Amino acid sequence: MQINKMLKANMQALTATTTSQPASFDDSEKDSIAYFFMRLQNTYGVARMQSQWPDADSLRLARREYGKRIAKFSREEINKAFDLTHVEKESQNKRFEFPDVDAILGLLTNSGVFTGSGGTLSHRLYKPEELLQYGTKEERKEIALNELAKLKDMFK
Repeated sequence: MQINKMLKANMQALTATTTSQPASFDDSEKDSIAYFFMRLQNTYGVARMQSQWPDADSLRLARREYGKRIAKFSREEINKAFDLTHVEKESQNKRFEFPDVDAILGLLTNSGVFTGSGGTLSHRLYKPEELLQYGTKEERKEIALNELAKLKDMFK
């Protein structure tokens, strides 16, 4: 019990010093934020939401923390983000096992999830058959040998 009281006191102290003015949102921004968290709960379920934000205060703080970023998006864009989230979950992307607001917003802004090696599909095997413009395997091998010869000539 005392630990809970200490944590609550610390949370109140943190929220009092986070900003000098509370963030204010217009009705459409509030709608976007509420819709985002409703879709988040529908996607991950109550148990995972409660494991991430165990009480109403922590959920309220999360809404405040991410509110400015979420409010930039319309309902249609938020729907698109959660459609992409379902695709990522189906492809067993570990980043989407639990509610991760940053990862979901990254799907909309093309930052985070699709950058780096994840965006280049480096986890998949190279298939030269997909290079249709170069024809058969023998033709591709001949082109490769010619290109290597050109590189060797550059260093002579």
